[in-house]
Amino acid sequence: MRFAATHKAVSYLMVTTAFVMLMLTGELPLWLSLLVLGAMGGSYFFDPQQHPFMLGRAYNYSLYSVVALLTLLLLGNAASAEAFWDGGLRVLCILLLCKLWQRRHNGDYLQAYVISFVMLLGATFVESSMVYALLLFVYVVSVMWTLTLFHLRREMEENYLLKHLPGRHGQAAESERVEVERILNSRRVVGPPFLLTTAGAGLLTFLFALLLFVLLPRFHVTVDLPFHRRMLPSTGFSERLELGSHGLLRDNPRVVMRVELPGQSPPKTLRLRGVTFASYQNGRWSQHRVGEQPLSVQHGAVALALNVPESVRSRAQRAEIYLEPLDADALFTPSPGRALSLQVPESYGGLLGAQLGVTTDGQIIARGRRSPLHYSVLSLPEMPRESSSDDLALYRQLSPEMRSRLRTIALQVVGTTQGSAERAELLSGYLQTNYSYTTRLWKPSQSEPIFDFLESERRGHCEYFATALAVLLRSLDIPSRTVNGYLTAEWNSYGKFFVVRQQHAHSWVEALLPGQGWVVLDPTPPQSSAPRLPFLFKIRQLLDGLDMGFGKYVLEYDVGAQQRLTDRLSSLWPRNEPARSERAQTNSGEWRRLLPIALLLGGLGLGLLLLVRRLRRVELPMTRDVTEGRGLMKLALSTVRKRGFVRGPGETLKMLAQRLTDEGDPCAPSFAQLVEHYYAHRFGQLPLDRVEITRLMRELQAIPPQASSRPTRPVAMKSV
Repeated sequence: MRFAATHKAVSYLMVTTAFVMLMLTGELPLWLSLLVLGAMGGSYFFDPQQHPFMLGRAYNYSLYSVVALLTLLLLGNAASAEAFWDGGLRVLCILLLCKLWQRRHNGDYLQAYVISFVMLLGATFVESSMVYALLLFVYVVSVMWTLTLFHLRREMEENYLLKHLPGRHGQAAESERVEVERILNSRRVVGPPFLLTTAGAGLLTFLFALLLFVLLPRFHVTVDLPFHRRMLPSTGFSERLELGSHGLLRDNPRVVMRVELPGQSPPKTLRLRGVTFASYQNGRWSQHRVGEQPLSVQHGAVALALNVPESVRSRAQRAEIYLEPLDADALFTPSPGRALSLQVPESYGGLLGAQLGVTTDGQIIARGRRSPLHYSVLSLPEMPRESSSDDLALYRQLSPEMRSRLRTIALQVVGTTQGSAERAELLSGYLQTNYSYTTRLWKPSQSEPIFDFLESERRGHCEYFATALAVLLRSLDIPSRTVNGYLTAEWNSYGKFFVVRQQHAHSWVEALLPGQGWVVLDPTPPQSSAPRLPFLFKIRQLLDGLDMGFGKYVLEYDVGAQQRLTDRLSSLWPRNEPARSERAQTNSGEWRRLLPIALLLGGLGLGLLLLVRRLRRVELPMTRDVTEGRGLMKLALSTVRKRGFVRGPGETLKMLAQRLTDEGDPCAPSFAQLVEHYYAHRFGQLPLDRVEITRLMRELQAIPPQASSRPTRPVAMKSV
C-alpha cells in the first residue's frame, strides 16, 4: 500500500463523508449535490503535478478571482439569514472543489480538511438522525487516519528531506538530496495494522463517550441557535386549499412525522387532522380563525378541554407524535377525535419563541416553531358537538347561484332520501364509485373548477373529492367543512409506529349529522398502499426504525430519561432480605447497583490499556529502520570520539572514515564498512543487515584505543 495513495484515499474519505453529511440534511439543492459529487470523483483521478501551468502564480490569481466573483454572486443578495446560510454553503462547496483540483502540497490538503470540518459543523446544526451518527463515526476514524498520515508527510517534506539539501556558503554537501516521489511511493510506511489499530482506537473512544453520555448527570439547558433545520415544503399539505394547486403528490417520500400509539392495537390506517376550512369561493377555501384562544404551557402541560367528567376522560387515548420541521403552523391530532390536552417539552414557548393557540373548531396552532417537536396528545375518539347556530351558518355558506346548481346534482343522487346521514353516505359513495383518482392536474374551463370536476373531467385528487362532497352537502343544508391532514397506512413493524410521509397528505370532509356530531366522510376512492419493491421497503423501514430509536433514546435523553433508566436498572438487582443491620443492607444494595458500572469501566480501561500497548508495538517500518540507522551512527561516532577523533564541521562520514585510515587507526576498516551500510540504507532504501551491523559494532568497540591517542580538535574542512 503506497503511502501517497493511502494518504489521498483517506483524505478523500474524510472530505466526502463531511459533504455527504451536509448533503443528507437537504440544505443543498439536488443538482448542486450531484455536481459536487461528480467533480470530487473526477478530481481523485486528476494529478495537478502533471500540469505545470497550475503551479504558476497567474493560474492561482485567476482561480481565486473566479472564486471571489462566485462568492459575491452567491452572497450579494443575502438579505435574510436563510439566504446568507444557503449562499455560505454553496461557497464552501466551491472552495472544496478548488482545493481538491489544486492538490500541490500539504497546505492544500490542510485547507480541504478545514473546509470539511466547517461542513461538518453546518450539518451538525441542522441534522439529527441515525445515519448522521454513523457518518460521524466514519468521519472521526478517517480524521485519525488522515491527520496521522498528514503529519508524517509534512515531516518528510519539511524536515526529513531538507536536512539533505546541498551545503551553503561554499561548504560541501552533507549528502545527496532524497527525492519526494521515492518516499511517497514507498509501500513500507503504512499498512493494514496501522489502519485497523486506528479504527479500533476510534471505536473505543466512541464507546467511552457513550458511557459518559449515559452516566453523567443531565442538565436542562436550551439554546436557540441561529441555524435550524430547513422547513419541509408543504407539498400536498397546506394551510390554504386551492383547487389545482398540487399535482403528482404520490412521489415525495420525505418523512413528516412518526406516531406511536402506546397501549393500543394499531388500526389499519391513521388519520391526522391538521387544518380546517370553512369558507369556499371560486375554487379557494379559507380558514375561520375568529375566536382563536392562546394556550399557556405549565411544566410542559397544555389543557385544551376543561370540565371534562372523569368517566369521559378515562376513555381518552394517547398518541406520541414526533413532528419534523414543517412549513406550516398546525399541530396534528388523531381524527376522528377530540383533543383534551397536550404534553410538550418544558422549554417550549420560552427561548424557542413559539406560541400555542386553539381555534373554535379545535385545530391547534403553533406559531414560530422552527425545530423538530415531540408532543403527546390525549384525545377522545368522538368528535365534538356544535350547538351555536351562528357558527353553523358559516358551514352552510354558498352563493345562491352555486347552491341552486349543486342542489340539482345532489338531488339526482339522493333521490327521495330524507335523512342527513343517509344523504351524506349516498353522496360520498357516489363520488367514490363514479369518479377516478389522479394526481395529474388539468386546466379548469370556468371560474368554479368544482363544476368541471363534477360534470366533465370526473377525475382529480383528494382536494377535488373533498370539496365536491362538502359543497354538495351544503347545498342540502348539511353543515360541512373540509380538512387537510395526513392519512397513512405505513406501519413500521421494527419500531412499532406509524410513518407519515409527504405523499400521505390527504383531504377529507367533516359533516355535522343529527345525533352524531361531527362525522368524518372520505369520498376519495381508496388507493393501493402495497410497496412496489418489498425488499427496498423493508430496508427503508429498518432505517426509519433506527432514526426513531436514535431520536428517542439519544436526542431526547434528559434528566427524566436518565432517572427512568436508573430505576429500570435498579429493578434488575432487587435488595435482599434484611441483614444484620440496616446500614449493611444499604451498602450491599448500593454495591450491587454499582457493580455492573464498575465492570463496564474496568473493561473499557483494560481495552484502552491493551490498545496503548498495541500502538507502541505498531511502528512504521521505514521510520523504525531510519531511527535505528541514526542510533547506529551516533553510537559509532561516540566510539571513535573516545579514540580521539572528533567529527568536524562540514565533515561527512566518509571523510571521517578516510581520516581514520590516514591516521592508521585499527578501527578504520570497521567504521568505513558501517558508513557504507548506513549510506546504502539511508539513501538507497536498502534494509539494514542486522547481523552484519552487530558484528561490525562489536569489532569497533572491542579494539582498544592506541596508547598515543588523545582527544584532538575537530578538523575544519576547507572548500576547494
